[in-house]
Amino acid sequence: MRAKGPFCVVALATCLLILAAVLPVRAATILVYHSFGVRTSMSISLAAFESQLDFLEKNGNKIIGIDELVRDIATGQNPPDGAVVIAIDDGWATVMQAYAVLKRRNLPFTLFLPMAYTANQYCKATLSQADIDTIKTYPKATFADHSFSHSPKLAKSEEFARDDVRKSRERFRQVLGYDTKYFAYPYGAVSEAYTRLLREAGYEYLFVTGDSPVSATTRIQAIPRIAAHRLSLPVLASVLRGHAAMLAKAKQAPAAATDKTLVSATKAAEQIPRNVE
Repeated sequence: MRAKGPFCVVALATCLLILAAVLPVRAATILVYHSFGVRTSMSISLAAFESQLDFLEKNGNKIIGIDELVRDIATGQNPPDGAVVIAIDDGWATVMQAYAVLKRRNLPFTLFLPMAYTANQYCKATLSQADIDTIKTYPKATFADHSFSHSPKLAKSEEFARDDVRKSRERFRQVLGYDTKYFAYPYGAVSEAYTRLLREAGYEYLFVTGDSPVSATTRIQAIPRIAAHRLSLPVLASVLRGHAAMLAKAKQAPAAATDKTLVSATKAAEQIPRNVE
């Protein structure tokens, strides 16, 4: 009987290792959108957007605010299992349609704004100061920076980036009335110099383009976000499950093509779009 003691310990350890390999790592996913209800490559129909939100609710994926997410990873903790953060880039005027949906559902979201175009009376296609003031009345909306110019030069020219960071910081304070600690790289383009300038300016949490979920091991200077505007529900499901299919082609079953729940303004993506701007 004594001989079974060590054997049982080894067997138990082996089982725990196998279980750890099978169970998914607790992690959250940041889904990023751009415009809503228009015919552009970066847009999603409101019907498709609501279908995704319905799926998240039915699938048990809790939508949390960005503050809760970074609070966890900054302290080395895993976020709630299967949690999702909703982010919206570029500040297009159609955001007001998504805002109405998210407010009705009482869901948190974060707006990453390019400050040269936000609350600019000459940019009719983007959010006005009145729009910003309206969204500010909703306590579950968070505002974040997405540069001043949204230019590809930001990751290529340190001089250009330095001036842009200064202008963006000042303009954000002018439009919103405070500073933000959140910044998303335009086009996901990163450089060592640009990152240094952002950190020196006071941005603590930097967001990049990436297919990975967010966990306790995520670096706060490179928090990944996944473009969601063309994700069919099967692909979205595979992303949230963390399966290998997340990075592979989504092989949709023939029956799924007629599934009325797969509402989309455009053809369903065969893989995760990488064009997060």
